[in-house]
Amino acid sequence: MKKFITFMLMALCLSISMLAQVGYYYYHGTKMLLKEDATKIVSISPQSENVSLSPSNGFTLVNTIPDTRSLINVYELASFTTIKRAITANASAAVCILPCYKSENGNELIPNGYINVKLKSSTDYPTLQTLAQQKGCEIIEQNQFMPLWYNLKVKESSKQNSVEIANDIYETGKFASAFPSFSCDCREFSFDPDVYEQWGLYNSQYKDLDISLSQAWSYATGRGIVIAIVDEGIDLTHQDLAANIYYKSYDTETGTSPSNLYGTHGTHCAGIAAAVRNNGIQITGVAPDAQLMSVSNRLIIGSNTEKNLANGINWAWINGADIISCSWKCSKNELIEDAIDNAVTKGREGKGCVFVKSAGNTSNSISYPGDYSQEVLAVANMTVNGTLHPTSAHGLNLFVTAPGTNILSTVPGNKVQKMSGTSMACPHVAGLVALILERNPSLTAKKVREIIAKNTKKVGNIPYSTNKTYGTWNEYYGYGLIDAYKAVLNTPRN
Repeated sequence: MKKFITFMLMALCLSISMLAQVGYYYYHGTKMLLKEDATKIVSISPQSENVSLSPSNGFTLVNTIPDTRSLINVYELASFTTIKRAITANASAAVCILPCYKSENGNELIPNGYINVKLKSSTDYPTLQTLAQQKGCEIIEQNQFMPLWYNLKVKESSKQNSVEIANDIYETGKFASAFPSFSCDCREFSFDPDVYEQWGLYNSQYKDLDISLSQAWSYATGRGIVIAIVDEGIDLTHQDLAANIYYKSYDTETGTSPSNLYGTHGTHCAGIAAAVRNNGIQITGVAPDAQLMSVSNRLIIGSNTEKNLANGINWAWINGADIISCSWKCSKNELIEDAIDNAVTKGREGKGCVFVKSAGNTSNSISYPGDYSQEVLAVANMTVNGTLHPTSAHGLNLFVTAPGTNILSTVPGNKVQKMSGTSMACPHVAGLVALILERNPSLTAKKVREIIAKNTKKVGNIPYSTNKTYGTWNEYYGYGLIDAYKAVLNTPRN
């Protein structure tokens, strides 16, 4: 039975004065500004308490963040209810009330009561134990793939929130990193019903505005290369994918194999990258003989999302992935970055996995982690006539452009469906990487990036006037539209 709590000021779990001062968290030692969202709050309580805030007091429940350890609810505030009033008038020992935030680029950040901490050395664990106890935190777990990382949960009885405690932990100078976990919507896709079937592979409307794939298949089809799709899971039995499914898969939510299926998005991305060719069924992928590794995640707001995605990336490279394709976004954090760094340096026996990421559908800056480093191949969304889609992100770290609008691909239940977004552009590039690596498996990830960048089509009506590492570039198309034929033809052989 839901309990409507009579909150008491004396049991306040947040200090108002301290709350007003919290306007940042640490990211690589730099303070990242946070702006309070005056329209929302988040309440955190034990699952056993089943706490709800009363609508009569100005609270409207808009979201519940999935978590097995706490009940995390997001509420919209009525016009008469301010964040300060919500906290001062509605607090008890059983619930913690926090503000919601927005990042500097306007993305919603919802604190979920967890903190990620990285030790400088394994010998620092006793220090973390002591500090966690002092701050009213519980050490939940050690990261199985990156053992210097620990996940902490802030107890409802703590006198500080997760943002404050994370800052305090980092400011001791005794730890490599400490930052609050934020929940955000990870999904990056949109739907569009009007599609010309696989125009990105064969564009009959606009000559040469495709990726010149048929010519490339004379040289490579991705045979022997493994593409990890870190997404909502792949329909492992789909009639146009099953023959290319890798024998290992992983579910990041449970930490077990096989992967689970949480939506259509991952199966759609998988089909673009490596649907089976010449089977008389539906579509073909860019690398039709490559293998697809399914690494599943719910891709919804959750307190474990960052950790789970990082674990999925680590599991992929450890278990044989050559390419990691990610069509999602999250808030900036060092946990994800360590996982990416592991993949691009340790994967493929030290040659590095190639990490491909959707640029994002933000109409402006590239969504994280697409903007993390030059090792991440951020991909923009091109339409059938060679123009950039209006929602496609752009910026300094944009790498290349690929077809992303009105793309037909596989979805669960042996079906195909049309979708649009940089999510669809990303697996086109992942498939191209598979073709290149089949031609020469000894290539480093850096060399693969070079081959792709130097063999593109300079599409669009914006000049490629900036000289970057691999040639001319602009912030809307990167190095240009990928050209599979030129890239494969110019791949050096062993």
